[in-house]
Amino acid sequence: PTRPNKMVTHNWSNLFRDLVAAIVADALNEPSFSLIALLLDEDIAMVERILSPKAMARTYWVCAFSVNQHRSICGANHNN
Repeated sequence: PTRPNKMVTHNWSNLFRDLVAAIVADALNEPSFSLIALLLDEDIAMVERILSPKAMARTYWVCAFSVNQHRSICGANHNN
């Protein structure tokens, strides 16, 4: 298993695109995610071209994917 380099949290009132843009911007050492967010909307092929192998090798733990939100926030598992 690969351990993540960074942990990322997500505010549910924000756009998912902004979460992805922030992660990509961090991997590219960009100081802001706004240009990446614009590229994700308008030219995703450009994002794919600028992602270097070094940037692609960085790993992130994203709590929105890694935490059972129903169990940890709501206190109940609604699948039972």
